[in-house]
Order: sequence, then structure tokens, then C-alpha cells
Amino acid sequence: MALGTLYRGEQGSVKFDDAGSSANAIVGTRSWSLTLDKAVLETTAIGDSYAGNVGSIISGSGSVEVIYTATASETGAFVDHINTAQDQGTALFELYLFSTTKKIVFDGVVTSADFSATVGELQVVTINFVTNGTITTTV
Repeated sequence: MALGTLYRGEQGSVKFDDAGSSANAIVGTRSWSLTLDKAVLETTAIGDSYAGNVGSIISGSGSVEVIYTATASETGAFVDHINTAQDQGTALFELYLFSTTKKIVFDGVVTSADFSATVGELQVVTINFVTNGTITTTV
């Protein structure tokens, strides 16, 4: 069996805009992950011999690890978005698998930020989020 195109992690990137209009690259993105979940509704009727199920509401959650850079404005806005108290869930996220063609786009809410610092190491901030509304995949 022949393998198709293989993608490496170095080709992935993240874009973000807290205003939800025009996303800019998050400088220093080290990694990202996204889990999409689909709720399942049981449709089994009395007398059926086998269980019936249908897919329902889709949601997602994930994280982005960034190497903290104080001079990158969009990275700073991304990290600071955890301090948005009245978050309407309209921040634009674009997670890229490869170049500008393979991506996942959605509005979301930043739910937590994990800050850590180790002497002599790069400072890494992990941003956790959930999706809000439609999730568009071009993969």
C-alpha cells in the first residue's frame, strides 16, 4: 500500500484574533491539539434487536503551547485573553496542519492559561480553549 503525503509537526501553526475578524500568526507556537467530540443520541425502539444511535451536537476543546515572546503583539493578546471576563466566544482560532491549505477554523473561548518558568529554559505558556459554534475543517 502506497502512503500519501506525510505531514510533520513543523508545518503546523496557529492564528488568532481576539476581535474575531482577521487572525494573525501566533509567534513561537510550539504545538497545538484539538479534540472534536460528537454527542450520540440513542434511537433504539421497544422491540428492536440492536441498539440504534445517531450523531448530534459537535463540540471541541484543545490547547496551544507557545514559547512566550513579549514583543509579539498577537501572541501577547492570545496569552492575555484568559483575562477577558465577559467573553462572548467570538475569538477567531485558525489551526493549521500544513501551509495555508489544511486548517481548522472556529470561534472559541480561552478557558485557562498555564504559566511556568524554569531557570535556564524557555518560558512556555499553555493556552486551553473550547470551541463555540461552527467548526470548519479543510483537511
